[in-house]
Amino acid sequence: MTFLPFMYGDVSEVKEIIESNRLLVDQWLFSGVMNYSFAIENKLIDHKEGSYPLLHGSSFFGTLLEAQLDRGKIYRKISIDNFKETELEKVLSFYNLQPIQYYSMPFQSHHHLDNLVNFHRKLLEENKVEIAITAVRYAYDKLKKEGYPVYRLTPSYLAIKLTIELLGERAQAHLFENRQMAIIGCKVLNTANIGDQYQFFKWKHHELNLKKSLLELTENISGSFVEEGDGLYFIFTTKGELDKEVERALYQLIDEYQVRDQISIGITIGFGENVLHAEHNVRYGLNQAKINEQSPITVVEGRYEITERLTSAREDVLNMDELKQRLADKFDKEVASPRDVMRIYVYAHKYNLQKFTAEDISRWLQSTERNGRRILAELEQANVVRKCGKVQSNQRGRPKNVYCFVEHALVNASQE
Repeated sequence: MTFLPFMYGDVSEVKEIIESNRLLVDQWLFSGVMNYSFAIENKLIDHKEGSYPLLHGSSFFGTLLEAQLDRGKIYRKISIDNFKETELEKVLSFYNLQPIQYYSMPFQSHHHLDNLVNFHRKLLEENKVEIAITAVRYAYDKLKKEGYPVYRLTPSYLAIKLTIELLGERAQAHLFENRQMAIIGCKVLNTANIGDQYQFFKWKHHELNLKKSLLELTENISGSFVEEGDGLYFIFTTKGELDKEVERALYQLIDEYQVRDQISIGITIGFGENVLHAEHNVRYGLNQAKINEQSPITVVEGRYEITERLTSAREDVLNMDELKQRLADKFDKEVASPRDVMRIYVYAHKYNLQKFTAEDISRWLQSTERNGRRILAELEQANVVRKCGKVQSNQRGRPKNVYCFVEHALVNASQE
């Protein structure tokens, strides 16, 4: 193990520390419950990515002994925070120390630190306790500065050692999991619709575009691309390469070909302990796939354990059903084709473009620039787009018109 220390003065600095060093750290060892709960509440980590040493009876007795040696007095009335009352009752009864009276306050949140200070201060001022024991540095510094008898409760050596061992085991398990075999299976579900010669060659062009998109994805995840034939493709990689960005790319792939080319794609991710296990899982998932406008991504692991990630669970992806309905309600089909509008929205969303030209349209829709100008003219007439400037190309000739959507909100329909 390599330990990287990160120092901070205020708990709010934990956010920047974690975000800046996320790629360097496998597991986070927090000094206490306050900074750990701050990270959990702000979704900086999940429960499997970090922990903190718990406070046990040895921590309490060590701090109490320190106070008694420091002041040469036996203390029987104390206030304590962030210590489980059941744990305190257990250790006092086990060692027959019931004469010790205590007031405890459980941990609430980093937002209530002043309440913690007031809890100890009030008890000390009313002489209900002789000393205060706190696990929070803020409360310790505040009470110490005000001259109250306060001592800092810290985890024992054994508690820290056990927490480090736990984090080490988690890191090893996570490393093993990330090296687990993963196969992304992509299957075109409506190849049966290919009929005459024209449809056949049109399908071949679509197939080449799909292979190009899958090759780009394969390169991004350092995988290996295999074409099985009849519209079936495999990408071999490891589980650690598959993150939310890859999932978004897969959703975008499904939507793009569904809208632009009317091709339904089934995608399954199969995990396994070895290549054979992963391939069995991915083939099983693809066999369950059906033509559906809301094609889910199916994840298969273990012994054919299937999880479907549906459209409603997508992040930052266009809500296709909502967009279709809004376009159908808004635009006259006789003047502007909702399908053309939708295709342009998909690509504008994909490339994050608010402005575009006829050349962009022809590239997106794989048609001529003349056809792109015709489509934009129809959409302008239907008040879908409007001219918002001109741009001079490198070649000689007249400047090209630049268009933008009349309603920008439709571009970000998924965020509404």
